[in-house]
Amino acid sequence: MPRPLPDLIHRALRQIRPLAFETNASFIERLAGAHHLTTSELLTGLRIHPPKVHPVRERDYGPHARSELYLNTGARARIAQYTGIPEERLTRALPCWTEHRDRGPAGQARAGGAIRPSTLPAVIGCPHCTIARTGYPQAVPRYLPHHRLVCARHRTWALGPHTLDGRPVPHTHALLHQTPEIVRAHLTHLRLTRRRGPDADDAIAQAARITEYWRRHAPRSERVWPLRARCLAGAGGDGPLWEALAREAITYPETIALAGLLIRKPSTRYHRTQPGQSHPLHAAIARLLNRRWLRNPAHYPADLAHYIHSAPRHPADGTVYRHHVKPSPHADSNELTGLGYRTRTPGRATPAAGPGR
Repeated sequence: MPRPLPDLIHRALRQIRPLAFETNASFIERLAGAHHLTTSELLTGLRIHPPKVHPVRERDYGPHARSELYLNTGARARIAQYTGIPEERLTRALPCWTEHRDRGPAGQARAGGAIRPSTLPAVIGCPHCTIARTGYPQAVPRYLPHHRLVCARHRTWALGPHTLDGRPVPHTHALLHQTPEIVRAHLTHLRLTRRRGPDADDAIAQAARITEYWRRHAPRSERVWPLRARCLAGAGGDGPLWEALAREAITYPETIALAGLLIRKPSTRYHRTQPGQSHPLHAAIARLLNRRWLRNPAHYPADLAHYIHSAPRHPADGTVYRHHVKPSPHADSNELTGLGYRTRTPGRATPAAGPGR
């Protein structure tokens, strides 16, 4: 018979509050850590059947940004009761709080059958903000929307599986102290999101795909992006590694500027031109981004017409989703693979070895 939690732990549980966009696994782990318990011990003490743990993991439930802990209705009710937090608040704060479907005997409190990969991209939240909110320097995975990857107050950019394809590396954040243009672009991003809503998300996703294509195929005359990568890496940083890790941050100012162009000119249609003829859209983009080489049509993807369109993709009924899935221009890790990192197979818990390991 599992032993119930003592009253002292019951009272202490009420002091833990979830962070916005936090993963279930992180919240439960912080609850357990506050009482020097493992997650399995905490769940057992609450009479919740814990899931099985993959044998290769060193800890019960570490801050693995791609793993999630799913709870059924009974388990969610018991955690809400012991923490004193209404389930409505937990649902608002934790995007995957209600993701688990009830299975097994009715009324039995269970966690997911195993820790399994989340369908949303989670990143480690700003460590300075986490300390301010929780008082502890614990890594907290969160399903941050794209416009919240940047912490303007502490000048950090949250890296994660959306750029690493789930491959653990020694870096979780890029420092933006030497790249004020990224912080300025972030403020523009916030304004676009407030004013245009889903239309802004759609335009930024399109722009991110285009700028990522440019970054991968940029000519030798391009100097800004390599310099920005070195600034993000800092003193003694590995430039080529950071070009892969922070590839979205490297092109972020250009992405936001291009997205603004797509929003301001919704009627623009990409049309084919004769060989050697300059395209008016190419000229406008080259001026906007201060890249003369973008006048050359050879630097544009062949399917550019699929990227540039005016029709918004938000639901016709006007529904606005609170937890936005950020745009991911490239899900592969070819650059990291070339540096010695192996791509992690989706759904597998075994971490891949890094360079020299």
